[in-house]
Amino acid sequence: MNIAPQYSEEDVRLAIEQGPITAAYKAAPDQVIRELNQLRATEIASYLQYKQHAYMAVSMLSPGIKSDFEAHAAVELDHADRLAKRIQQLGGVPIYNPAELASQAADMGVHPEQGATLWDMVIENLLTERQQIVAYTTLIRELGDRDFITELIAS
Repeated sequence: MNIAPQYSEEDVRLAIEQGPITAAYKAAPDQVIRELNQLRATEIASYLQYKQHAYMAVSMLSPGIKSDFEAHAAVELDHADRLAKRIQQLGGVPIYNPAELASQAADMGVHPEQGATLWDMVIENLLTERQQIVAYTTLIRELGDRDFITELIAS
């Protein structure tokens, strides 16, 4: 193995073993992974809710609202993907089991709903977004300065 002269074989072995977790990382990776998986579950639940609302938006007013629901669904899926990447970077595995995702989202107070009217759907989406904002804000405050990368992703 070609190693730059300033690094010993032991330095390289430890770096590979530790992966992204360095001495400067002050958070508990297992706890951060657990919390990120919970947030990811809420994002997937929100994605499903927005998609269902887009499918069900069938009134005269629905074309604009339908496209808005679809746009929000895409954003939620992007958030879930970003969280999954961070989970993987920290050495974790993003949960993918539908039952576990639903359970994790429910634990965070996010339950996909299907309103009877467009108004109900908009309100359901608003309330879900607000629950997620609280969850993200809580995580950012808990992390403080112990995990800047996760904080940036969650911001």
